[in-house]
Amino acid sequence: MNYISGGYYVISPSKRANYMDQSFLPEIIVSASECLCDLHPEINILWGDSQKNKRNYAEKWNLSRSIFEKMERWVVDKFEEGTFQFPQVFTTVDIARDFAHMFLSHLNDIKIIGVALPESLVGEFLDEEETLSLPAKERYGVEALLMNKIPVDTEASMLNGYEVLGFECGTFHSYICNGLEKDYSDKFTFSLNEKGLIPTLEMAMKYCEYSNDERIGTEPVLWLPWAIYEYKF
Repeated sequence: MNYISGGYYVISPSKRANYMDQSFLPEIIVSASECLCDLHPEINILWGDSQKNKRNYAEKWNLSRSIFEKMERWVVDKFEEGTFQFPQVFTTVDIARDFAHMFLSHLNDIKIIGVALPESLVGEFLDEEETLSLPAKERYGVEALLMNKIPVDTEASMLNGYEVLGFECGTFHSYICNGLEKDYSDKFTFSLNEKGLIPTLEMAMKYCEYSNDERIGTEPVLWLPWAIYEYKF
């Protein structure tokens, strides 16, 4: 099975929220959805006009003013050269690792993950997003990367499992923030592996089919089984 890269993320995992079912979900959540985890950098703050938001962001992540300003310049430079794409997507593992080492190495829980789709599902994703009708500069990073059909980088990593994700406006919704783990358990056999991810593509495909049923009332997006890779930091 070939997997096509949708990009790489630098994330801070989150603790399981009270509304989440502890009988299914692990205490620490690792997700590609910014509804659940902090994704770095927060581009709307870096490129925003609010100095208060910038100060709060720097304080939250224990960044000095000089380091924060260096981060802003770095992101602009990498965006211009195309190795960082909007909104928070690194095009290679190495560039994600460089960012993490330069600016977030003082944080103990930082993770680098990659997201990828089975090659057979890439066309369906692109059709849904109508990506082919847009000029390159107007595409979100995930869309542009999938169009290139570059295999996911498997260096120093193994496939950790799958997350049912829906893509919208450059970012992901997760089945978790829709509370679907309870539905999956009621309708199917549902379990997660030691990484807190769906262990097989077959299982993830069943959950996606259920999630895409408009009668369920999930987010109106195309739910797909995204492969999740974790890389050494």
